[in-house]
Amino acid sequence: MSEKTSGDIYILACETLKPELELVMKKLNCSYPLVWVDSGKHAWPDKLRIAVQEKLDGEFPPSCKTVLMVFGFCGNAMVGVHSRERTLVLPRAADCIPLYMGSRAEREAHGADAFFFTQGYLDSGSSMVDDSSRLFNRYGEKRALGILRKMTIHYKNFYIIDTGAFEVEVVKDRLEEFARLVDIPVSILPGNLRLMELLLSRAWNKDEFLVVPPGGSVAFADSLFQEGPGKGETRL
Repeated sequence: MSEKTSGDIYILACETLKPELELVMKKLNCSYPLVWVDSGKHAWPDKLRIAVQEKLDGEFPPSCKTVLMVFGFCGNAMVGVHSRERTLVLPRAADCIPLYMGSRAEREAHGADAFFFTQGYLDSGSSMVDDSSRLFNRYGEKRALGILRKMTIHYKNFYIIDTGAFEVEVVKDRLEEFARLVDIPVSILPGNLRLMELLLSRAWNKDEFLVVPPGGSVAFADSLFQEGPGKGETRL
């Protein structure tokens, strides 16, 4: 495959997805310039929106015409994001989990009572596991356990998504003690990075990708993920 190096295309990505994005870029022989957003922001949609907008406003050269955004909508953090001079392209995904699993349908098949883990999430500094350590340090064992069990009361399953970008057993070892504390089983699911591959390959079908033209912005209606007018692909 020929190297993807177009000087007018850049990538803006959350560091939580760094292992997977780097794997896809290597597979596709892609060297689009990268700008990262701190993974710790993903837990707070308002902070993430501000960070993304600041990067779009200040981190890209005039030669950049298209920004490929490796994010989900993340609690509607993308709503209101805009660019005056560039096309923005992002997956139609409520959060980053479909980017690890290949589609919104695959994520939805596991229900609302599932919580998903990857190495990037555990390394973000704002994972459930990090929260548990902070709670134990602040409140002691008994009270912290009570808080943790309330935090996880709606979850029945923990899943590690095996994306091929990290050692699954290492992540499982890191997760199991926390899972035992809240009495939730841990399973491993196969990952699928097709959405990232389509994004970087510029094969943007209308049902799975939102293309925002220069001067446009991401609207709340876009977060509803209604089917587009057709299933054709857009390529730049």
